Amino acid sequence: MENLLNDLAIKHKDWVRIVLSFGADEDVAEDYVQDMYLKIYDWYLRSDKAKSIMYNGDEINYYFVFKTLNSLYITKKRREVKYPKASLEDVQLTDNIDFDKDMFMNEIQEKIDKLYWYDKKIFEFVYKKGMSMLQLSQLTGISYYSIKRTINKVKKILR
Repeated sequence: MENLLNDLAIKHKDWVRIVLSFGADEDVAEDYVQDMYLKIYDWYLRSDKAKSIMYNGDEINYYFVFKTLNSLYITKKRREVKYPKASLEDVQLTDNIDFDKDMFMNEIQEKIDKLYWYDKKIFEFVYKKGMSMLQLSQLTGISYYSIKRTINKVKKILR
């Protein structure tokens, strides 16, 4: 295993150049290469076919390393699109928040009052009396998952 990591580290600059060709910055490319080392090390420890990393047991499989780097890069880009980062300049802070706690609590209580009696009782036991869902299940004989589904349904209604 040490030979594999040493052989990979010898070609470190090549791996960085590959990631740079994908469009990453220098620092980010270094991060991707470090992630690649970790991923290959983990794969080597868990896989029976770990020898596919090396050709003839002594030469690195460049295509395997390229595909690993490529998959890491594409995964990161997909995550960036799915979960974009917000900058502090985009966030507008306001001090004058008009929040009427009494009005909010009245709206919540009205929604609770409109619930079906079973849902209302389960909600009261769990949230108002502080009983855990597991305790309530054991005490009443109602399935834990039934209680959980009821609580989730009530939460959805109260949103």
